[in-house]
Amino acid sequence: MLSTPDVRTLGVLGAVLISAVIAVFGLVRWSGREQVSGTDPVWRELTRSWIALVALTWVLLVFGASVRVNAAGLACPDWPLCFGRLVPEHDWKVFLEFWHRLYAGGVSLIFLFLSARMLRNPEQRKMFGPHLLLAALALAAQIVLGGLTVLHLLAEWTVTSHLLGGNTFCLMLALVALRVADKAAPVARDGIPSWHRIFSVILGVAVVAQVALGGLVSSSHAGLACGTWPTCDGYSWFPTWAGLVGLQLTHRCAAYLLLLLTFVGAFVFRGRAAVAARTLLGVVIVQATIGVANVLLYLPVEVTLLHTAGAALAFLSMGWLNFETWSAPLVARQRAASPESNTVGNLRAEGL
Repeated sequence: MLSTPDVRTLGVLGAVLISAVIAVFGLVRWSGREQVSGTDPVWRELTRSWIALVALTWVLLVFGASVRVNAAGLACPDWPLCFGRLVPEHDWKVFLEFWHRLYAGGVSLIFLFLSARMLRNPEQRKMFGPHLLLAALALAAQIVLGGLTVLHLLAEWTVTSHLLGGNTFCLMLALVALRVADKAAPVARDGIPSWHRIFSVILGVAVVAQVALGGLVSSSHAGLACGTWPTCDGYSWFPTWAGLVGLQLTHRCAAYLLLLLTFVGAFVFRGRAAVAARTLLGVVIVQATIGVANVLLYLPVEVTLLHTAGAALAFLSMGWLNFETWSAPLVARQRAASPESNTVGNLRAEGL
């Protein structure tokens, strides 16, 4: 018989899976529109396949978090087998860990299938070979980190690295999907100043740092080191920067900084990048709200899982923003010339 936390875990996983299915259908319908006449249907099909794989990988990230919050990370104490068997006897924790491994294996096989399909085509191999190689390296690193997480008994560095690795792999898939979608239905992008690219990279670093801090807070069990909000202990915002309290406060301050940066980004970016920046701002606001609820409600299972889902969405939104800024052409800054400056320039040209 499942306990209440177990039922809540299944409920959140089911809700995330349904959300992913709805998102896939919506994005597939959007990507299937012929924005340009003569669009190749092969590219549209590839776009749909990669979008579906990104959604499946996002669900996998939340599934992995369910293993952690239910303390099932060592339910299978060995790797790659489970109790030395391909199919072990199941209880709730073994179920989560074992099926998480199977789900991850399924995602890996789908990725390898889609990659092999593209690499067989000379044009697609030339365009996407380096991207697929980077994604494959991210997947290989993630598999190794998964094994190390078990073998090193859930060490903080392995758990945090595994979280970052999973989000990086999902991001690499999303970038492939965006490039394929661009090929399926090319779009015109307005020129942007070069500092937009720099700012999008700064936002990317801030998102990665915040996700890494979140992983450290979770893996070190510092989630309730500060039991109140906005203060830490009910009296002071920053009682100490040492130990687990310091880690929790660093995570909070990084969240405040990220909120500020994304708020600025939502106003400075233009065109398609503005849509991505405003999406990132919305995700970060929701994510911050979930983080506060996590503390005030004492880390309930469903809120913790939603926090992981939000972090993955922030990662993807950040990648989308960087994709748009680095795909758009640069425009040279032109200094407006006043009549006085023109007169001075003419006199200099005439040697006067």
